[in-house]
Amino acid sequence: MVKCPLHEDRTPSCSVNTDKDLWNCHSCGKGGDSYALIMEKEQINYVGARTLASSLGFAAGSAGGGDDRLSGSAYAGRRKVSGGKGDRPGGGGYRPSWRR
Repeated sequence: MVKCPLHEDRTPSCSVNTDKDLWNCHSCGKGGDSYALIMEKEQINYVGARTLASSLGFAAGSAGGGDDRLSGSAYAGRRKVSGGKGDRPGGGGYRPSWRR
């Protein structure tokens, strides 16, 4: 349980499930995956949330998925950022312990 970043919280009301990459605030009723949180907090669309996450170096794992390459941040000159396939043989990348 953590304090919800979407509203003023005196006590933790937001539960986070790192195994499923989901969050849910029991006070305001909002929830979703990591991109949904970025979209709510920054008031941007899905593509903007993916771009922001990649520019900050967040892994583009199971949440969202799809794009092979993402546009990086404006500060990096809009260079292309890998979509998270990883450099490991077989298209590896990070794998949660429960999927190993």
